Amino acid sequence: MEMTPEQQAAMQEKIKNMSPEELEEFQKQQCIFCQMIAGKVQVKKIYEDDICFAILDINPANPGHILLMPKEHYPIMPIIPEKEIGYIFIVARELSHALLRALGVEGTNIFVANGAAAGQRAQHFMVHIIPRMDGDNVKLQLPRKDIDEKQMQEIREIVAASMSKATGVKEPVQGGIVHFKAAPAETSAETPVEKESVKKEAPVEKKAEVVEEVPKEKAAEEKKAEEKPNEDRIAEILKKREEEKENEEKDKKKQGRKKPAPTLDMISDLLSSKDKNG
Repeated sequence: MEMTPEQQAAMQEKIKNMSPEELEEFQKQQCIFCQMIAGKVQVKKIYEDDICFAILDINPANPGHILLMPKEHYPIMPIIPEKEIGYIFIVARELSHALLRALGVEGTNIFVANGAAAGQRAQHFMVHIIPRMDGDNVKLQLPRKDIDEKQMQEIREIVAASMSKATGVKEPVQGGIVHFKAAPAETSAETPVEKESVKKEAPVEKKAEVVEEVPKEKAAEEKKAEEKPNEDRIAEILKKREEEKENEEKDKKKQGRKKPAPTLDMISDLLSSKDKNG
């Protein structure tokens, strides 16, 4: 039943006055995907654990199109805790592998429509995993647009500054080299294949490690220093070749100065000469 304009205005006013907790609960009640997760709506379930929930799309781009979502109600990606978003994409990887193995498809598209302008229709974050075959006529080609250098530079500066502020990692110097330290590998990472159920943990906010950035001049010096062993090796090879050529030339000259080997005629003349004198 559709709401009258008066009812819509009253609802909007009610929503405006809600606390964050009340608004979150209201969104959950209105979300069809939260109802699916709660078992109130029948679905074709593919995978479920304590963190996420995967079902077949009822209007698939291709047969086997999977919708993977967190069980908690998160409308958009930026508000999902770090551990949960990381885990969701681990599950997405395993679901992709499952499609490749089980259906014999040739590839998969894995993407997120984050926000209405990006094509998001549901108010519940989800990852699409779409099985692909050559010639399936699913059009996901991105247009290639021209952009001038000035505009690209402005975008780079704005986005890099925003990223630096959000992560605490200093903005890289344009043209320089930034050295990142690899995070230590976890010894017992859990994946959906290894463990079907994982417990939720409170997200731990980690401050990104500030890494040392190298100015362009210093980067050039470091690069040159790294390349020097190769340059020395090349110089050594060239020098050796020059020496070999010189030795070959000397050998040729020595051979040119040697007396010719005696022939039969020369030996015969020599013996005749001795007989006459003897």
